[in-house]
Amino acid sequence: MKELVEFSRKYGSDPELVLAGGGNTSMKENGVLYVKGSGCSLSTIQAENFVAMDLEKLLAVLKKEYPASDREREAMFLADVSAAKLPGEEQKRPSVEALLHALFPQRYVLHLHPALVNGLTCGIAGEKTARELFPSAIWVNACKPGYTLAKLLSDQIGPDTDTVLLQNHGVFYAAETPEELEKLLQGMMDVLKAQLPGELPEELEDVDLSKPFTPDHIVYCGVGPTLPDTDNARLLYRDAQKINWYAKAFGGSLPLKKELVDFILNWEAESYRKKKA
Repeated sequence: MKELVEFSRKYGSDPELVLAGGGNTSMKENGVLYVKGSGCSLSTIQAENFVAMDLEKLLAVLKKEYPASDREREAMFLADVSAAKLPGEEQKRPSVEALLHALFPQRYVLHLHPALVNGLTCGIAGEKTARELFPSAIWVNACKPGYTLAKLLSDQIGPDTDTVLLQNHGVFYAAETPEELEKLLQGMMDVLKAQLPGELPEELEDVDLSKPFTPDHIVYCGVGPTLPDTDNARLLYRDAQKINWYAKAFGGSLPLKKELVDFILNWEAESYRKKKA
């Protein structure tokens, strides 16, 4: 647990990698998944902010059938995920991506939203470029997070899968040691930096957040021309500006589809994360 807390804080304290309550981390040990609690900040996380979950019970969720209705499916999914928490963890709420963390066989999982990586995942030519630069990584087209994302990846993640790129979302790394996680992250950042035309300028063009790039932009900035008067909103707006600039190296920027924006706006899980912020 000490290593989990240490590398979570390390990456959570770097604004180039994750902001506000975004991103999540986990560790597996003796059939238990310890995953970041929803809405907690990685930069200040403590051992008690992780949720201990029964791995077998959590993975059994994938065998269940859920209704097509978003509201009904998500309510049932939340109840089933909550039932996988160990005794004593009842008052905690795990990350919405807990089931996806469980799919990786590796001991440690790191999920981040670096603006540089999201320049790729939010790029028009992002998928094509990702397959050329990172052929061993799994690319996932933009989809609903949580259950839908985990279900989609349940038959794609194998014993050798260590990197998953999520369109309009971020990246997952999986490894047996924190040192291996660092190599995966740094290797990707170095490759992406080599694709840029130069250094990120201080002055960046305005972006229209009525067409957000990632779920974090919706949660912390809202959807529309008016930015909330909060530090998190200002940080995430700057993040969107960076993504927009980086995406020019990958065919230009590609916002989230309206269907996904509407889902996130009405998703109880993201409303919870917004309240925690």
